[in-house]
Amino acid sequence: MPPIYHFTDVDNLEPILKAGALQCHRLAPTERNIGNLSIKDNRQLIEVGCGPGGRVCDYVPFYFAPRSPMLYSIMRGNVEGVDSNQRRLFYFVSSTEAMYDAGLKCVFSDGNAGTFGVTKFEDDPEKLSSHVDWPVMRRRMWNNTDTDPDRMRRRMAEFLVYEEVPLDLITEVGVFDATLKEAFIEAVSDDWTIGVNVRRGWYF
Repeated sequence: MPPIYHFTDVDNLEPILKAGALQCHRLAPTERNIGNLSIKDNRQLIEVGCGPGGRVCDYVPFYFAPRSPMLYSIMRGNVEGVDSNQRRLFYFVSSTEAMYDAGLKCVFSDGNAGTFGVTKFEDDPEKLSSHVDWPVMRRRMWNNTDTDPDRMRRRMAEFLVYEEVPLDLITEVGVFDATLKEAFIEAVSDDWTIGVNVRRGWYF
């Protein structure tokens, strides 16, 4: 089963630690938003027609690969109201297998879950291999081309976990550099056991 990646701003770490879980936007609006506001609005409206149902905002989102188009937009300063400094962002990493083994309610999409009318959802784990575009997940760059104008949307395929993900299902934290690693470790309690690693290649 593939790894999955959720990234967020350092200002959101304290409430995440307090909750002991990553929680969906409906349960716990983030301290510092890092998303495109129009897309976030869409996520409150788009219905998920499988699994536990509800709307996209009822789920904790993970990507199937780092270096996403969303991160690129942030880095380029193209997301209104969001700091373009990548060093503020860190990744929580888990796997689809961990989510299923824990009995969590999960669905996944074939592209950006905040896109109306195009993106499709699925809840059968046996269809992960066919529903997600794995070749584009393995690419370092994923820009749209004349022959494939939908590649960016597909690169933003999501694994969506209903309502919350306990932190004990997280297997790694990825950060931009050693300074951020030290700051993260200082911010968590002494009983924190999840590895914190510098993953410069996950950023632009």
